[in-house]
Amino acid sequence: MKSKDELIARARRYAEEVRLDMRYERSDGVYGGFWAANDKTDLGRIKARAAAALDFLRQYAGEDSQWFQRAKWVYDDHGGRESTESGARQIGDVLESWADSVEEGYSSIVGADAMGVRAMASTDLMEQVRALVADKHVNPAAPIVLAGAALEVALRGAVEERGFTVNGPGSIGAYAKALRSADVISKQDMKDVEAMAGLRNAAAHGDHDELSRERAGLMEQQVNLFLARLSSLLGD
Repeated sequence: MKSKDELIARARRYAEEVRLDMRYERSDGVYGGFWAANDKTDLGRIKARAAAALDFLRQYAGEDSQWFQRAKWVYDDHGGRESTESGARQIGDVLESWADSVEEGYSSIVGADAMGVRAMASTDLMEQVRALVADKHVNPAAPIVLAGAALEVALRGAVEERGFTVNGPGSIGAYAKALRSADVISKQDMKDVEAMAGLRNAAAHGDHDELSRERAGLMEQQVNLFLARLSSLLGD
């Protein structure tokens, strides 16, 4: 999971990157000059970096925050109607100010609590699952149910982190559908989640005849693999 320091460092890196491949052009106009791409072929890369920087602010400063709204405005306004490149550079100014504000404790990171929840699911809960699977005196239903809980916690954290809407009561399936609707997870991911949820439900509802230590171990492996993939999909 990304820490506060990692996100601050990434913000500053984005600020540096949106200023690449451009030079300052002096003019006789009121503003005295503007920023321009070093070469026409550089403009596409500049726009791509600006889009990535804006998405970073949308995700971690918040879509309704003044930070994101200001960065989007200066870019859409071409940095005071100077040029696309001038707007991109001013995104960098906003990013640096946001990083300073977060570092000093005046601004918070959107989704920080949700990221902590996912971290807890991947470490604390799954360590308990591993211990239960290894204990021969424990009914296989116990680690399967706990692994299902870790899966649900991680999915809920991902949904909250991205600010997605869930239809109906929160559940493994509902959270997964929200992520699937937003194309965060694939069709195959969805099938894998449904299979894990089915096994978890069987264990939770007392269908113990279908369970075994082998299936509990498989459930542990499947959930661990999915949590690792989810972290990758979310850019951890």
